[in-house]
Amino acid sequence: MWYTGTGDSGKTKVPSVGEVWKDSLITEALGNLDELNSVLGVVSSLYPEFSEIIKQLQSDVFEISSEIAGFDMKFDESKITYLEFLINELSKELEPLRNFVLPGGHIASSFLHLARAICRRAERSVVSLLKENKCKQEHVRYLNRLSSLLFVMALVVNKRTNNPNVIWKGKGS
Repeated sequence: MWYTGTGDSGKTKVPSVGEVWKDSLITEALGNLDELNSVLGVVSSLYPEFSEIIKQLQSDVFEISSEIAGFDMKFDESKITYLEFLINELSKELEPLRNFVLPGGHIASSFLHLARAICRRAERSVVSLLKENKCKQEHVRYLNRLSSLLFVMALVVNKRTNNPNVIWKGKGS
């Protein structure tokens, strides 16, 4: 059977805190992280050139979720260092930005922008947990760097596929 029915009352069990309402801060954060992982899977399908990187990112995000849920996964600073390395390496392919960029171009780039936005939401929800000492500072820092990496990856995909980035033109531009 692929369902349990145990959540029909509006509550669920999270190992780190026990039974909670499904709209609690912790389930909100876990749901946002799950959504982030799902959209990363879409990107991997659309742009296989990044599939190994994305597989690692998905594993890291799942590890954050697992720690928040109460499992000891030993998530540490090395994960953040890896993201910074990737940002620096991929940035070498890009010209400096002179304008704001809107999501668009290649479909994988658009989904990377969507992943970035979901990542930012996940970061905000994890910050709520941090304020209650229910997660680690490294979780927040990782998500902050991940949103930057996803932005850079979106620009790189457009460059590699010869799709121009969508430049925002404000009033008077």
